[in-house]
Amino acid sequence: MDDGRRVGTRWWYLLLLIPIVGLLATPIYTKETPELFGFPFFYWYQFAWVPLSVVITYFVYTRTRTRGVPPDGRGDGFRQVPFEPGPRTGAGVNPNRTGTTR
Repeated sequence: MDDGRRVGTRWWYLLLLIPIVGLLATPIYTKETPELFGFPFFYWYQFAWVPLSVVITYFVYTRTRTRGVPPDGRGDGFRQVPFEPGPRTGAGVNPNRTGTTR
């Protein structure tokens, strides 16, 4: 039975470990050569992970986001929002007066 929802598999989240492992494995990049634009390998290797991590995170997001009606059936959240204002309290509020104070 298909209710119009598609939920990505959770295995995609394992891809988020790639940048973590790549940056925590410091013996890989604790050296000065090769240089790139005068920067030692130690620096540009870490900096290269910034856009690469963004791409990986976006890819995982697109594969795991929920499409269609949310799993709890609330809809888009903008049409029928249950809201009851709380009591008006605080400085400058007369508890005996009804309506707005402004």
